Amino acid sequence: MKRLALIAALVVMPVTACAQLPVTATAVNPLSREPFYATIVKDADKLKTTTEGFAKTPSLALLSQPGFAKYAEAITDLSARDLKGHLDLKKRGTDNDLKCVLMGVSLDLPIKLKAIQAATTESELKSALNDMALLLGDNIDVIVTPATADSGLDCIIEFGDK
Repeated sequence: MKRLALIAALVVMPVTACAQLPVTATAVNPLSREPFYATIVKDADKLKTTTEGFAKTPSLALLSQPGFAKYAEAITDLSARDLKGHLDLKKRGTDNDLKCVLMGVSLDLPIKLKAIQAATTESELKSALNDMALLLGDNIDVIVTPATADSGLDCIIEFGDK
């Protein structure tokens, strides 16, 4: 009978009476605050926003516009900086997962860019742009989000001795 009374009391208890967990700020990887990595995050975010804008109204005419050439240069530059970040982390001997992911992103950015440039229909262009936007989002997330565990990735197995 006491259990039934307790259950009844809990059922009618206002939600606000329940204890609430304190809201805490999202943890950020300290590496993302270093100027080099912060610039990668800032530039990847800017490129992601641009890419998403292109994807909203995909047009093959985009590929021949001067602004697109600057966009392609910025993607290529970001790829080079991701590789530089990989090499920096390799030299430090830290954060194996991020080191490997940065290598992967540096290799994938030019592939995604070529897919955009090779698009022959607006549907293909939209798909390629969406893929690029996702990769740029990943580029941001892997630098900003703190590692929760070491997956044991080995870049040598994954990419060779680079």
